[in-house]
Amino acid sequence: MYIQYNCKIFKWLCLSLILMFLDIYTKSFIRAHFFIGEIFPILPGVNLCCVLNSGIAFGLLSNIICVYQKIYIALIILVIIMVVFFLYGSNCFCKTYSFSYSMMIGGALGNLYDRILYGAVIDFIDIYVANWHWPAFNIADVTIFFGFFLLIKEHFFNFYNI
Repeated sequence: MYIQYNCKIFKWLCLSLILMFLDIYTKSFIRAHFFIGEIFPILPGVNLCCVLNSGIAFGLLSNIICVYQKIYIALIILVIIMVVFFLYGSNCFCKTYSFSYSMMIGGALGNLYDRILYGAVIDFIDIYVANWHWPAFNIADVTIFFGFFLLIKEHFFNFYNI
C-alpha cells in the first residue's frame, strides 16, 4: 500500500515537472525571439510580449531591494514545500485535489526558476480590451491560478455538499 501510494504521488509530481518545463520552454522561446517590451499581436485582444516582472503578482512590490528578493525566493520555496506536503497528505484518490496541487507546484517551480536565474519572472501573455490591459502573465501563472481555482471549487462544493 505504501509503495502504491508513493507511486501515485510520484505521478502527480511528474505532472508538476512537465508543467514547469512547459513554462520554462515558453519563457525561453519568448526570451530568444522578443526584446524586452516588444509586442506582437496574435488575436484581437491578445498580444505576445516580453515583460520582466521583478515583483509579486501583477508586478506589486517590483521596486524592492535585493535583500528582500532573496527573502521572497525563500518564501516561495517554503510555499512549494508546503504544497508538496499537502499533496502527500491529501487523498491521492481525489484526483481534483491532486491535480490542483500539481498545477500549483509546477507553476510555482517555473516562476521560481526565473526568479533565481534572472531575478524576475518573464511574462508574455497580454490580454486587453480597448486600451485596458490586464497585467501580463505566463504559463506558470495560468497553472497556479487554475490549480487554486479547482482547489477552492472542490473544497467549496464538497464542504457544502452542493
